[in-house]
Amino acid sequence: MAFGIYKPGQGYWVRVLTATFAGVILLAMTAWMWNQLERAANAMPKAGWIVVVSPAQGTAAPGQAVKLLGDPVRPGEPAPELGTAVVESAVATQTGNRLTVKDLKIASGDPALIKGVAPATGSAATITGRVPVVPQGKPLVEPLYVQAAGVGVLLLAGAILIFWLVGVSQSVVEFLIATDGEMKKVNWSSRKDIIGSTWVVILWSFLIAGGLFVVDLAFSKFFQLIGVLQQ
Repeated sequence: MAFGIYKPGQGYWVRVLTATFAGVILLAMTAWMWNQLERAANAMPKAGWIVVVSPAQGTAAPGQAVKLLGDPVRPGEPAPELGTAVVESAVATQTGNRLTVKDLKIASGDPALIKGVAPATGSAATITGRVPVVPQGKPLVEPLYVQAAGVGVLLLAGAILIFWLVGVSQSVVEFLIATDGEMKKVNWSSRKDIIGSTWVVILWSFLIAGGLFVVDLAFSKFFQLIGVLQQ
């Protein structure tokens, strides 16, 4: 089947406006999908975690294991062990040692509970220190790439569908052309008629509002007179 415009020039404005409003709906869908894809990308498994240890003592090399500690239940007690991780890289910064870890395993599953790092049993790592901020997850795939790919596919598919409906599909185009023909038969009101009708509507709105106010006031006085309402 040919992929050309069916009956070009006929029903022009109806087809153009239909495509325009369909495009507005498509843009609203892409905005919604952009937000949903960001959530989906952030919910994907993390490729690694960035843990800042400050102040830190000792060092850790790639491949060494460390223990992840929580807050002590009572002052003076040892910090509970929450889980373990494997160091991927370690960089000393002004704010503390910046560890990138993988294979992070926490019994509770909540990285926000990590408050300290210590060498794991049998590991050559010697780094020990507090974690002042919540560890940040490194996404498996950058959310921006996922969003751009999803929105791009939706825009392309939506544009093709809109073009097909208003330009190629014979049944839809015939309906739009017939709609354009019926719209040309409409007897549109003149400017004078519209202004006159508008003033009539405004006048009657004030009259009805005034009548309702008078009726409401009369009922209020009546009920106060018979003692149903207090003055």
